[in-house]
Amino acid sequence: MTDNVPIMPDTPPLLEIRGLTKRFNGVIAVNQVDLQIKPGELISLIGPNGSGKTTLFNCVTGFLKPEGGHVYFKGTPITGERPDKIVLRGISRTFQNVRIFPGLTVLENMLVSLQQHQEENLVGRFLHIGSIRQLEAEATERAMHLLEQVRLAHLANEEGHSLVYGQRKLLEFACALIAEPELVMLDEPAAGVSTAMVDQMKRFILDSNAKGQTFFVVEHNMGVVMDISQRIVVLDYGVKIAEGAPSAIQNDPRVLEAYFGR
Repeated sequence: MTDNVPIMPDTPPLLEIRGLTKRFNGVIAVNQVDLQIKPGELISLIGPNGSGKTTLFNCVTGFLKPEGGHVYFKGTPITGERPDKIVLRGISRTFQNVRIFPGLTVLENMLVSLQQHQEENLVGRFLHIGSIRQLEAEATERAMHLLEQVRLAHLANEEGHSLVYGQRKLLEFACALIAEPELVMLDEPAAGVSTAMVDQMKRFILDSNAKGQTFFVVEHNMGVVMDISQRIVVLDYGVKIAEGAPSAIQNDPRVLEAYFGR
């Protein structure tokens, strides 16, 4: 566990959620949730199936429009913005169902992700560097470095469809990091992944966080949650019922009731 990581109380939040509410056909999926994430934190969001975790992620990243509340990124309101605009602000994410380009190679997937995350900066960077070849070389070097870290470099020229499921999740994870976003949101990164690959992913998340990367993670694997989290937020029926360090959350009677009915 990472309970002893210091939290800087005077640091403005990187992401702030105030009173976020989302309904589907009258059913409240997220109910007035408040949450702050400071720069450099590694926060996990947990809860039983149907508790509203992915719905909250989708509201933050623009895939759903909330009925109430506000989302702020670096103090700027982003509630209801298009996903592509939110990406360009410095937020990247992965999905429960892996989203890669199966007909592109592993390396091409990485390079396309970089372009998607930085399209507004590419012209300026090109004018500054003055050489498209140098720009391509920098992008390829960055992509290969990340692929080496997730142990996919040997598959750089293989097409995405040829990867096993765990390798696809690792590729999507690396794609989310290539543009060096300020906030990475991971939706069930360990789901369906072998133990060896989960350990590899945990190490990479912790190493990246130690270098200053901020993470917001939805995960059902409680072993992973307890191993990586500095702070855990718990949802139940769309309501935030608990928040705190891993050691406190695992003994919280409200969390035990939500998960085990006791």
